[in-house]
Amino acid sequence: MADGFKVEPAELVGYAELMKRNAGHFLTIKEHAVSKGGDTSGFTGLLSLLVPVVTTVANLYGETLDFGNQMLTKDAEGLEKAAQAYEKRDQAFQESLGLIEQGLNAVPGAPVMGGAQ
Repeated sequence: MADGFKVEPAELVGYAELMKRNAGHFLTIKEHAVSKGGDTSGFTGLLSLLVPVVTTVANLYGETLDFGNQMLTKDAEGLEKAAQAYEKRDQAFQESLGLIEQGLNAVPGAPVMGGAQ
């Protein structure tokens, strides 16, 4: 890659871990939002009419947070797969270079890496 970019697979893996941690926060927020934000135990009188609305909104909010968790987790897995692909490609490239070097060193009269002998 001449003028392209450089990829550090370890950085991708680290970012994927950060994304997974953040995805876990969605579930923590969901738990609190549904249990506390959707609590209608004190609704009496006219407020009791709002119980289905509050419960529905709390559940919808919870589902939205579940979706956010799933998407972040999915993206983190994609980053991990990309990091593995880059590492595999780098390893194959290094192996190819090693084979080329072995072939060059096997040519009679060719200079050997490491200096003159």
